[in-house]
Amino acid sequence: MTRKLFLILTVVALGSAIAVKQGIARVKNQPQAADSLMSSDTSTSGKAVPVLFSNGALEDAQHRLQQSPEDYPLTHAAYEDIRDKADRLQQRVQTSPPPVYTGTQRDDYRQAATNGLTPTLYTALVCVIEEIPDYCRTTIDTLLAWADAEGGSQVGQGNRDDLIGAGLDIGRLLHYYAQAFQLVAPQMSAAEQQQVRDWFLALGDRIQTSHEYWIHHLSREGANNHLSRHLYGMMITALINQDDDRLDYTLNESPWNYANLVRDAIYEEDNPDNLFRANRGFSHLPIQAQTGEIYDRHRSLPHPPAQNDIYDRHRWWDEDVTQGVGFAYSVFHLEGLILTAHLAELNGLQYPEQRLMDVENQSIRNALRFYGQYYLDYPWGRDDCRDIEDLEPSPDPYDGDCPIAYEPYFGENPKYHTLYLFLLAKHYYPEDAAFYEEIIAANEAMLIPQETAHPLHSPASVFTFIYGESSQSPQKRR
Repeated sequence: MTRKLFLILTVVALGSAIAVKQGIARVKNQPQAADSLMSSDTSTSGKAVPVLFSNGALEDAQHRLQQSPEDYPLTHAAYEDIRDKADRLQQRVQTSPPPVYTGTQRDDYRQAATNGLTPTLYTALVCVIEEIPDYCRTTIDTLLAWADAEGGSQVGQGNRDDLIGAGLDIGRLLHYYAQAFQLVAPQMSAAEQQQVRDWFLALGDRIQTSHEYWIHHLSREGANNHLSRHLYGMMITALINQDDDRLDYTLNESPWNYANLVRDAIYEEDNPDNLFRANRGFSHLPIQAQTGEIYDRHRSLPHPPAQNDIYDRHRWWDEDVTQGVGFAYSVFHLEGLILTAHLAELNGLQYPEQRLMDVENQSIRNALRFYGQYYLDYPWGRDDCRDIEDLEPSPDPYDGDCPIAYEPYFGENPKYHTLYLFLLAKHYYPEDAAFYEEIIAANEAMLIPQETAHPLHSPASVFTFIYGESSQSPQKRR
């Protein structure tokens, strides 16, 4: 079946109405999975693009917030975290508004964006939920200040290393302030909205420039986490600007389009075209890959120049045993793939007769099964397994007291800040809901990340607020 999105100019019946623009089909009110709340409330006008959640989902969360904390404890706890983060930005702007970054270095961009731009998601939520004008003004003023200077769109200019990481860093942070824009846009003038959309267009250009550098100069790195964040960021900017060319590039025209990336990023035992298998043996792998495993852990091993990279298990032991890059990179990559498919679903985008969540025989579902087991074997707070530093490098599987399979990820703990992915998964794969609920119950304390969470992590408390108790009545949970 062709991956190409429908190239039609007329309205076609597919069980329900399909709104079509030249080159891209946007399926509205398409059939959803059982218990799903992911239906899009956007129109083809592009004036309100759901990024992390729909307006209807936010209204549901607001309703839960008005109920007793005993009935909806996660909703209340998550909003408390959101409000705390919003208050911090609000206090900061009163004394010294965070500067807009217009330089070219990715490290400086990350710091500036995480300090003064991404927190607008939290002030925007407080603006909408509590209708506090000062929080609305802070959000709008911050977005306009960055838009006026096109902040971030210069990252990577004139420097190869910064260009390599520009698409990753912009793409991984964009959903914060894109969602903030969606929330406060009704309070902005048409000119102000256009100014922000023009800025997003420039950011999309920068991401695509970085993406194409990877294609032409770093193809040996394979289907890695940079590429998934490129696609996510480009899709956001394309939807906000009704940029069908970039949307088609993301889903079809790029050699690393979404379908190709899922095919090669997630190992499937019965998929002969997967990069784990194509034209190479397994002699370079520490262990046999398993269905659902993410390619990122192994990505540097097949080519000789990277034999001593961080993915080489022996160098890993010798030099940076505590970094835990294998699991972290793999789940970070999976997160990017899931968020891209989630964004497509919110906005009614799919391949012909197939959701993005379901490409390659539901490889994302298989990956959630593979990595989800780690969250059960080693739930947050478990301390009866030996630390990785206490283990000796060995080609043999770990056979100690801890049931977790140490060998694939050398004793790494799961990355608990991504626990929210299993909240989303319940809506997309309801047949595995019991498995996801078991994972969530075993690690529930981490649905709202601790203060030690990395500032570049996704806004887990927002996902928890919106989706944590979305399909549960108080009676069902008791």
